[in-house]
Amino acid sequence: MASAKASRGSRKGRAGRLPRRDRALNELLELLHDAIIVRDPRSAILYWNRGAERIYGWSSEEARGRVTHEFFKTEFPESYEDMHKALFESGAWEGELTHHTKDGRRILVESRQALQCDGRGRPSRILEVNRDITARREAEESLRNLSARLLQLQDEERRRIARELHDSTGQSLAALAIHLSAVSERVAGTDPVAADILREALLLSKEASDQTRTLSYLLYPPTLDFSGLPSALEWFVEGFTQRSKIKVDLDLALGEERAPQSLETALFRIVQESLTNIYRHSGGSSALVRGKRQGNVLSLEISDNGKGIPQERLAALVGPGGQLGVGIRGMKERARQLGGRLRIKSGDSGTTIMVVLPIPADAKGREADPVANIPAE
Repeated sequence: MASAKASRGSRKGRAGRLPRRDRALNELLELLHDAIIVRDPRSAILYWNRGAERIYGWSSEEARGRVTHEFFKTEFPESYEDMHKALFESGAWEGELTHHTKDGRRILVESRQALQCDGRGRPSRILEVNRDITARREAEESLRNLSARLLQLQDEERRRIARELHDSTGQSLAALAIHLSAVSERVAGTDPVAADILREALLLSKEASDQTRTLSYLLYPPTLDFSGLPSALEWFVEGFTQRSKIKVDLDLALGEERAPQSLETALFRIVQESLTNIYRHSGGSSALVRGKRQGNVLSLEISDNGKGIPQERLAALVGPGGQLGVGIRGMKERARQLGGRLRIKSGDSGTTIMVVLPIPADAKGREADPVANIPAE
């Protein structure tokens, strides 16, 4: 009887305290800030460290014996059954889970779980290590929202500058050309030297006018507002081919119905950035821009026949934790803020950028645009 009492007494105290021989390990686990949870194959809690107390708010006595996914009111990225099956089949699982704390807060945890089997190969315990990443994700979301706002402001500023170049600077240069032409006619028969200087000045003013018009259109093409994405891409590709000497084929099947302006602007900017990168870095001689609309999805591919991006460089650019280049970051952010995705494939035969954007089901016609449109010529 005394032996039974001693046995029961040894189980009191901290939930599932490790055996005496593992006390040193137990003390180390208690020091960790992460939640260390050991549970049986039915997910009942056997061990609960102080890190778990700090994160979730429950003491070890309150947590002991509770089934974790019921205790935490877990929200799974997949079904509990699928996750449980994957853990028991592979022996490990990791991912992000949403849990609820004692005071009712929803927290996001980075969870790593490992299955331990006994000498006969039967599951005996599950080790779960959870790290609260709620604050980090909120900071990341704030940063993404800031990036989205910066992109929006960038587009608005481009349109404003384009309008100023077109309406103000462009008109001033046109007036200058008219005045120079008039003066040139007046002095043509009296002062040949002055007439030559004026003709040269007239050519320079027209060149400046053409450059200003091209710059304003590159900042924001008016055809994007008035005629839509296909016309804007045709105009841009034609000019790009002339400037870069890179042959670009355009294959668009976007349908007759206009997509929301935000989607058309994003796709135009992605094509613009991609072709600029091809000119600067690929060393290729040709490119293909292919776009199509299937139901409520717009997809676009931009590919080239250049030297490609070395795999280690590509992994550094787009892999987890990778340092994205400004252009790639901007393209990915444009796709993300519209609920889409962007992927990059690269090899010896060239690079392909693929973007897929959903069209909102309630999108009707064109979205209201608070910025005045640039007059078409």
